[in-house]
Amino acid sequence: MSNAFEEFLTQFKKTGSEKADGYRRDAFIGLTELEKKIVFDYLVSELPWQIEWLFFINPQQAAVVAKNREAKERGNRYAHVYLIQKQLVNQCGEMEYQQHMIDDYYNYIDEIKPLVVDAIAQTPISSSSVSFFKNLILVESNEDALASASVHFLNSMGFVRDTESEKKIYLRLLKELRCGNDLVKIGAIEYIMKKGKLKL
Repeated sequence: MSNAFEEFLTQFKKTGSEKADGYRRDAFIGLTELEKKIVFDYLVSELPWQIEWLFFINPQQAAVVAKNREAKERGNRYAHVYLIQKQLVNQCGEMEYQQHMIDDYYNYIDEIKPLVVDAIAQTPISSSSVSFFKNLILVESNEDALASASVHFLNSMGFVRDTESEKKIYLRLLKELRCGNDLVKIGAIEYIMKKGKLKL
């Protein structure tokens, strides 16, 4: 048994907040080929939370497992399927899974929605993701999701806070995007679309 496998088992058996901290990289460096297969199966049992490490162990097999799990669980408003979709975008370059994230957003319960918004922002910027953020700002009543969408919309359009003047503009626009006045929101969006530059 390798030291890495012993470390993995130690981390795998953790519970509570220690388990929530996730795995450390040293649990996967130095595994034998047989141990990798065993660890892979353990990680599958912890999907979707350990999807990133699944790709680390065996990218090809992870893609197959991820696509099957995504197809099976997509539409479950309580499941964190967006975590799998995010990795399929980032690890496989398959942008249709970003669209799945966008399409599935409104089906999720409110507690999960802000997490989905952040996950979309952690995939490559696209015209679809920017349109999603922009539209969400106009229709979303979930304050946390609205706040995330506002920040990601500004960032995607190239607005920064490197200088005091840039910071002042950024914070003003952020406040306007999050306000309850639709006309103010629309005005801010029009300004951002005019002055910003999509970071594709």
